[in-house]
Amino acid sequence: MANNRSPSFFLTLLFHLLTISASFVQISSLGFGINYGQIANNLPSPSRVVLLIKSMNVTRIKLYDADPNVLLAFSNSNVQFVVGLGNEYLANMTNPSKAQSWIQQHLQPYLSQTKITCITVGNEVFNTNDTQLIMNLLPAMQSVHGALVNLGLDQQVTVTTAHSFNILSNSYPPSSGSFRQDLLQYIQPLLAFHSQFNSPFLINAYPFFAYKDNPSEVSLSYVLFEPNPGSIDPNTNLNYDNMLYAQIDAVYAAIKMLGHTDIEVRISKTGWPSKGDTNEIGVSPENAATYNGNLLKRIEQKQGAGGDEEDDLRRNQQQQFKAQAMKRMILAFRVLMGPGTRLGTKFRFATSASHCWLQRGIGGARSSLRLLTWRRKELQDNYGSRS
Repeated sequence: MANNRSPSFFLTLLFHLLTISASFVQISSLGFGINYGQIANNLPSPSRVVLLIKSMNVTRIKLYDADPNVLLAFSNSNVQFVVGLGNEYLANMTNPSKAQSWIQQHLQPYLSQTKITCITVGNEVFNTNDTQLIMNLLPAMQSVHGALVNLGLDQQVTVTTAHSFNILSNSYPPSSGSFRQDLLQYIQPLLAFHSQFNSPFLINAYPFFAYKDNPSEVSLSYVLFEPNPGSIDPNTNLNYDNMLYAQIDAVYAAIKMLGHTDIEVRISKTGWPSKGDTNEIGVSPENAATYNGNLLKRIEQKQGAGGDEEDDLRRNQQQQFKAQAMKRMILAFRVLMGPGTRLGTKFRFATSASHCWLQRGIGGARSSLRLLTWRRKELQDNYGSRS
């Protein structure tokens, strides 16, 4: 789902501070990050957020903007930032001079003290019906990168964009993954950009939607990382024991089909809904806790898309589907600021069995993976009232 937001949102959106479990602190060093969403009007100051982030040992944060208050608050910290340009900026960013002005105003003043390593240009643009927006995506990315080159920052800051999993027309078996035909004219040159400048391909992956659409064919255990017989790819003989890994490899296969084996795929968002309408199968706090908790265990185990044996088979068969996203940066987790937030897709996302902090969206805003448990009373005791 595209994430369009107005500039006014930048001033009102932060996120909530909660207590972190010891297990979360241990895995935080393995390379997963937090999406710092800011759509709410009753949030703590960035300086308070810094205290929580430091206590969590989180070292990667993804913003949907380039909020100067946040970037200043994290000066001289060990946190690496991905900053965002919303879809509403794409038209202007196709102009090289405007792109350079944006970087000089919103990035360059903070780079000496805040670690900004990536800019995401737009969000799920190919999932919109806006042809002009789609056509503006690559030129905007090129202009932003060109501006970084002009300013001598291209070795420090990369440029990418995040995609919906819906850009694939086929994802089963994973080795036959392919992009939608109507998007090939846009994706092919986009992949050339990623290949040329060594920037990652970001994907928002939600196994829940596949299960919801076909619960009679898709095993709940398979999508929740629970014990199950798995699914064998007949082309590679790889046995996938969960859908997320299969989805990652499907993206790699789609990229390979267009001639690239040199582009890294990273997960930018994933998650499971805890509440929804009565006809939405699989939605429950228990399943959300299972998905998120089991995913954290996989991250802790530093897993790729398969075990050592399958990785050996993959190499022996010269498969280029190097889906090791679980041990790389997972810029995954926008989290609801409180229970009961209504989403445009009629889902309400919650959290895992560990502690969680959540981000609330306004209107039809969307949220994703939750990692910790909501503790309103504890939050008020530790950080003061939300009012």
